[in-house]
Amino acid sequence: MNLVTYNPFEQWCEINSVMDHWLNDSFTELKTPSDNVWTPVTDVTEFKNELVFTTELPGFQKNDVDIAIHNGHLTITAERKCEDDKDTKKHRIERWYGKFYRSFLMPESADPGKISAKLEDGVLTIKAQKKEEAKPRQIDISVS
Repeated sequence: MNLVTYNPFEQWCEINSVMDHWLNDSFTELKTPSDNVWTPVTDVTEFKNELVFTTELPGFQKNDVDIAIHNGHLTITAERKCEDDKDTKKHRIERWYGKFYRSFLMPESADPGKISAKLEDGVLTIKAQKKEEAKPRQIDISVS
């Protein structure tokens, strides 16, 4: 006689996996790419002489992205469009599509006339130089 160990947890994992697969497939068909709202991740780093905004924008080209400074706000806008091909059926849509808008309040120390941007390998880097009066400086002590 052979003993078989019964593990109810294994059956639960199998059921859970089937349900998860079924629910994901069902909801994917209901969603359209234009329904998605997305915001690309951005790191803001302050250095001694500048502020650096680093935003992940994979698949974007230079002409797809708009950067503006207005009333002390740095604004990044762009749109990723989903190719609509009537001869194909999409089974899963996990990438984000649609327009996005990011706005950052610039500190008083940033010089709005000295902002540069570079898009390389799907990473947008915006550098805002600080005003001269905002940069730290050493003050000499005089001896009388």
